[in-house]
Amino acid sequence: MAPSSSPLPGRLLVLYASQTGNATDAAERVGREAECGGCLAVDVLSMDSFNPTCLPGERYVVFVVSTMGQGDPPDSMKEFWKYLRRKHLGARWLERLQYAVFGLGDRSYAKYNFPAIKFDHRLFDLGAERIIEKGLGDDQHSFGYEGALDPWLLSLWKSLNQKNPLLLPRISDAIYPHLDLLGDAKVEVIYYSAPQDTTILEPKILIKRARSMSPALKCHNEGEPQFIRRVTNQRLTKGDSDRDVRHLELEDRCSPISYQVGDALEILPIQNPSAVDGFIKRCKLDPECYITIRAKGWNKLSKGSPMNSLMDPIKLKTFVALTMDVTSASPRRYFFEVMSYFATDENEKEKLQYFTSTEGRNDLYSYNQKENRTVLE
Repeated sequence: MAPSSSPLPGRLLVLYASQTGNATDAAERVGREAECGGCLAVDVLSMDSFNPTCLPGERYVVFVVSTMGQGDPPDSMKEFWKYLRRKHLGARWLERLQYAVFGLGDRSYAKYNFPAIKFDHRLFDLGAERIIEKGLGDDQHSFGYEGALDPWLLSLWKSLNQKNPLLLPRISDAIYPHLDLLGDAKVEVIYYSAPQDTTILEPKILIKRARSMSPALKCHNEGEPQFIRRVTNQRLTKGDSDRDVRHLELEDRCSPISYQVGDALEILPIQNPSAVDGFIKRCKLDPECYITIRAKGWNKLSKGSPMNSLMDPIKLKTFVALTMDVTSASPRRYFFEVMSYFATDENEKEKLQYFTSTEGRNDLYSYNQKENRTVLE
């Protein structure tokens, strides 16, 4: 694990443990709102890139924790959690730390938000002080985890301001962010013309290369990609239900997949080539160019992260097809916020900004999730 540098005065540290990207999105929103509030130093890091021995030196930390399987912690949290459970850590080990925990879970499971609940208890037992009570996001809520995150963040900023008014000198901007200002990009895209060596690589190698450059899809315990065939696709929910829950059966006749109870299977479906072409054309990009994606905060990533250094370029069209879901999943609320910055039509800009506001949440749900709209649409 990469050691943490000495915390700056007025720093807010946001640590997240994510498996599929939801906790990452929530943590980045915490960081964006803190920056809007004038916090001088905000760091948003994956839990596996922060050295837990440095935790006593921090003053304010927000933890965002997702849930895997039957109440298991994400892979990126396991070593951190293992360290916190060490018996030699006393009841005053974290006496300087003030913290808040937000969990992401699904109430339909018996161990609802179990990792976040246990994590919160352990921090308190080690002497840390709660800024506010833990928040528990529920995937069963109409608005997903954001149904709980919205009011929880409002309470967090108000509580932090009471404890240290200098931490968020523009607290009103954290509570009511300006939608006409776009924050700094977290990654940079480097474009190349077609390289000299255009040898066609094996599909498995292409998948690994594409995913290694996608921050949202970076796995902490990568396995060898397997090509499998879908043999059953049965809808379990009624046709008039807002949720589309399905029973899927997958088959790999060549090499049967071994697994244990609680394992998660990550499926990368094949996208419609015409939809991929349509997305690239709509964005006015060159499908034949090659790209490399690098995180701007690369120096804060774990040493083993493939995002630390430049990778071999990959064709833009291949990257979109293998890492970006442009044809099925409904875009998140932040997607509409980003689009509002680039909208040139005033009516469109106003509508997009309304969708990202608290008042427009119901209308966004009706327009977006309920209609199963896609990024391409």
